Formats: sequence, C-alpha cells, structure tokens
Amino acid sequence: MVLQPDDVFAQRTRIETAAASLRAVRDKQPSLALLLGTGHTEVSNRLDDREVVTVEEIPEFPRGSEGSAIVLGSHFGLDVIIADAPLAPYLGASGAELAFPVRVFRAMGVETLVLTAAAASLDPAVTAGDLAIVDDHLNFTTLNPLLGNNDDLLGPRFPDMTEPYDGELSELVRSVAADAGFPIHRGVLAAIRGPSLPTRAEYRLLRSSGADFVGMSTVPEVIAAAHAGLSVAALLAITQTVATPAPRPAEIERMVEAADLAAPRMATVLDGLLDRLARR
Repeated sequence: MVLQPDDVFAQRTRIETAAASLRAVRDKQPSLALLLGTGHTEVSNRLDDREVVTVEEIPEFPRGSEGSAIVLGSHFGLDVIIADAPLAPYLGASGAELAFPVRVFRAMGVETLVLTAAAASLDPAVTAGDLAIVDDHLNFTTLNPLLGNNDDLLGPRFPDMTEPYDGELSELVRSVAADAGFPIHRGVLAAIRGPSLPTRAEYRLLRSSGADFVGMSTVPEVIAAAHAGLSVAALLAITQTVATPAPRPAEIERMVEAADLAAPRMATVLDGLLDRLARR
C-alpha cells in the first residue's frame, strides 16, 4: 500500500507523540541510540540515571518481542537511548514499523545509531563466537521503509546508499576490539526475512552474491537511518559458520552456545565504544 499525503502527516504525528512521551521520562537529548539484538543488552544495565520504559507504555510505538523496552540514561556523561530486543522482519513487522524507532530517536536529537544482531558466517575464516562489523549489505528481506510518498522532513526522496555505514565509526569499533585483544571481522551482510533458515541452494546463492554473513534483521533500520542522515555502525555476533558448498543442518543448541560466547565480547566493544564517543 502506498502512503498518501494524509498518511505521511499521520506518521509524522505518531513519531512526535512517541518522542514526546520519551522526553517526559528523561528530559535529556540523547546523541547516541543503540538497537540491540537479544542477548546484547548488558550495556543498558551500566547506564547512569537509568530509566526503563516498556514499549507498551509508549504511545504509537510498535510492539516487538514480549518484554521489549526502551532504556534511557547516560554513560561516561554521554546521553544514550537503547532499544532492548527491538522488532524484526520475522515477527511480521512492516518496513514502516521497523523504521519507527529510528525515526523517533532522530526526532529526539540522535545523530549516531549502533545496531547489533546475530548472524551466520558464510566465510570459513569467521567462526562461531566471533564478532564482525558490517561494511555493506544486501537487502533480501523485500522490505524497504521508504516506500510510499516521502516525508521531506524525515529525509530525501532518493537517499544515496553507497556508504550507509560510517567508516570512521567502524574504525573506532575495530580499534576498541583490538585494544580488548580479540579480532573483529568485516564484510557484507545479507538480510533475509526469516524465520526459516536458508536452504542449501539459498546459502550458495547468498555467497555467490557477495555476502559474508546472513541474518534476519538490521538492514531495513539501516536504510531508515541513512535516509535520516544518521551515522551508523552495525555489529554482528556470529552464531555458526555455514560451509556453502555443502551446508549442514543448523544445530540450534550450538548457535545459542555461540551467542553466549560472543555476548561478553559484544558488551566489551559496546562499553569501549561508548567510552570513546563520550571522550571525543
């Protein structure tokens, strides 16, 4: 369905209503937002002056997984807003719903967005439990949050997507990981809608298309962030390595173990990144 001008105005009103609700909780302008995947939210517990709001308490905010929340606070004096376990395409969210938190955060004054997610590696050199940073992406979700009439107050009609990920911010992430003593890989993320995992043929297609990693989130939000003019970095926790010539069935228990292994590293990187951004 194509958004009509009245729908564009209504969407802007919903964004402003949600942003005003969050400002009422904590009257500070955050410059940084984090959209954190499941298991990556330890950093939210370290915020000072911490305020937690469930998404059900925020007018107009789309509902995600049960227990999803928005956390507001500061870290080393840096005002931050964190979305804990946000929406994902496999939950049936539309492109507009996935973009909504990004647009609310922009309306609150956010200039930088950091996302985390779980992903499988199609590169045999990247193993389960490793971290990776996204340099570029392939959007196979069929979702684009910019469909319909454009709201020029949110961003341009045809935003350039040749560099949706901020190189300087990504270098800062790599520096934090290096100082912490563990590698962080880089590459292209292919986003699929899920929730079913790819077939053997689909894995081979993704690899031949140039993908290094495959996951079920992140890209629609990055499109919305690029449209809004935000600086973006996306980090991945690798849950399995797929041998694309002959993929084997996924073992969910091992994927969970790999996610648990990556979680402390992700927390270290996020904590160090916030520290460095605060000290700029």
